Amino acid sequence: MRQAPASPDDIDLTTLGATLKRAATKLIALSLIAGTLTYLTLSTIAPQFVANAELAIVAKSGLNPFTGPDPQNSSTDLASRMDNAAVNTHVRAIQSPDLIENVAGELRLAGRPEFNPVLGPVDTFTGILRTIGLSGVQSSLSDNDRVLNEVSKRLQVYSPESSRAITINFTSIDPQLAADFANRLATSYREKLATATVAETSAVQDNLAPRIARLQDEVAKADEEVADFRNKAGLLGGGSQKTPINEQQLGDITTELTKVKTLRSTAEARAKSARDLMRRGTPEVIPEVQRSPLIQGLTSQRVAVERDILKRSTSLKPAHPIMKQLQADLAAVNRQIAGEVANLVAGLDKEAYLAAEQEQAVVASLEKMKSKVAVNTTDEVELRRLEAVATSKRGELERLRAQFEANRARTDSGAVPVEAQIINLARTPSISNFPKKLPYTLLVMVATLLLGTAFVITAGLTRSARSAGSTHAADDRLREEIAAATSIPSPRIPPSLAPLVNARHEPDLVDEPGLQPPPLHRPGHGDASLHVGDAGALARHLLDISTGATNGFRTLIATRIDAVSTAELAVATAAGLTLADKQVIIIDWSLNGTGIARQMSLPNAPGFVELLIGKATFADIVRFIPGSRTHFIPSGWAVAEGPEGLDADQLNLILDALDEAYDHIIVVGRYENARALFETIQGRFDAGIVASDTSDGQRVLDDPPDTFLGFEVADIDIIRFESRAEQAETAA
Repeated sequence: MRQAPASPDDIDLTTLGATLKRAATKLIALSLIAGTLTYLTLSTIAPQFVANAELAIVAKSGLNPFTGPDPQNSSTDLASRMDNAAVNTHVRAIQSPDLIENVAGELRLAGRPEFNPVLGPVDTFTGILRTIGLSGVQSSLSDNDRVLNEVSKRLQVYSPESSRAITINFTSIDPQLAADFANRLATSYREKLATATVAETSAVQDNLAPRIARLQDEVAKADEEVADFRNKAGLLGGGSQKTPINEQQLGDITTELTKVKTLRSTAEARAKSARDLMRRGTPEVIPEVQRSPLIQGLTSQRVAVERDILKRSTSLKPAHPIMKQLQADLAAVNRQIAGEVANLVAGLDKEAYLAAEQEQAVVASLEKMKSKVAVNTTDEVELRRLEAVATSKRGELERLRAQFEANRARTDSGAVPVEAQIINLARTPSISNFPKKLPYTLLVMVATLLLGTAFVITAGLTRSARSAGSTHAADDRLREEIAAATSIPSPRIPPSLAPLVNARHEPDLVDEPGLQPPPLHRPGHGDASLHVGDAGALARHLLDISTGATNGFRTLIATRIDAVSTAELAVATAAGLTLADKQVIIIDWSLNGTGIARQMSLPNAPGFVELLIGKATFADIVRFIPGSRTHFIPSGWAVAEGPEGLDADQLNLILDALDEAYDHIIVVGRYENARALFETIQGRFDAGIVASDTSDGQRVLDDPPDTFLGFEVADIDIIRFESRAEQAETAA
């Protein structure tokens, strides 16, 4: 099936694959060379080892000697010492030149060529760079400056995000030196912090001693002033010596008044309740009555008398003297009980009265004391002020004393709190960090292979785009070149081709009964090809199957017959197509340069091959078949390298340009050449014709169904051409 015409945006994957296949050997060789050079170069570089130590910024075990033992101040100071800004400050302090210079001096780095380039190169690679002038030594710098510069290149101090840890990385060609430098830098910084803390604490102690002595005198003087003013104002304190006696007495009277009011309220409530119970006739339920032993005894006598009356009433009448005596005894007992109850109630009333009187007395004492306290208010205010001053000075003195004692214990023991704690000492690395020869070599090889592949693909796409971009201009120039080609003098018509060329001038020939073309031979079962034996029938069939085609209709004729018969078949078929007013061009496809141009009395060169390689234009190669409207392109000179030397993209572009200019393109070639062309352009033809004669030892007509030139095809009309003589022999 013929593909769509090529455009600048099309990407021919098959062509790109073939291009990559041709360049594969070179790309692999280039990758191996690059890998070998990389490995050899890395082998000249001294291996570098990286060791790392870690510090953690933690809270101090003690308080800031300047702030004192105040929890609030301690929390604020701790927050400021533990934030990200403080950690970054430690990071910068570790990289201070003074600290690095001290560590470098302890490890004697100035005597190592790695840190003092004046002593010579450390490896072959550096020596080569110095030889060619790409690396040099700054002789104007001092040894310390050179050491600091080299150390700064190899030292890396950083704090991981969202942590208070600090990592110290150091790189050296000596693994032991890398570990020693990282560890020594960490311990030196911690010692520096400890020394600074000791010095800070000593300075604080020197400042605290005179302040404590001065505060002691001020506190003693303040206490003396408080005592003198208290005596002068008569504001003597109680046992605690803090609250004046008047205020203590006022508090006592207020407490007593509260108690008296409570007693009065209780007494009045008891008396009122007793009176209410007496009025109701139930004095026996009064709590005081129930608790009185006398009334309890009288109640018992009354019960005994009532029991005796009840007992004797069964045998004696009320008028009996005994019964009268018993009634008199009962009345006497009741009178005694009533008198005792009345006495108790009167006692409750008297108790309530006394409580009220006592309350009045306490209230009077309270008012008197309030007047006395109000008179001494000014003195008490002044006394409280003096006491507040004394208390403040005493508190400050106690704070300074506690701070002084804590700092003295810390200084004496030498256990000072340090914010930077070592959590991981560097260990001597056993594996170099750079260079990693094998990974880098493989990486360079892969990168070279990928870059080379990209370059090959880009170059192929660029050539395709350039060729496709020029196709439209070639289409525009094509008709001008064809017009120029018509000015070539028409050569003599070969006698063998004259009837075929002039057939369109004798339209009545096909109407004669003896010249009617034979009917088309339809294929049998299992064969999708068409068998024809006449050029006129072949032309009619091509006209039928090309109906509706928007571009040129491509037909490939593969022959195993002689050149004369091939020329006659091509010219006769083209003549039949031109009778239908179709613009036809015949392309002589012969890679060995022996095509059908000689049978048409046309020059064989320049031809299609010269157009492919850019040595000719369309105007140079397009010819008119003498005495006809059919155009012809000869094969040109032979291709020495065969089909492999042809550019498939260029072939497709030329055929696409011819599609725009002609209705039918007929390509004629020997079987082997036609097969090479069909494979090269991936079967971009609309019809395929296989022609042979009886002299052909290998009959093409015996090819399997749905195959053309040995390829399985689809959507391509396959036509088997047999001469009438061969058809007769086959029928016989």
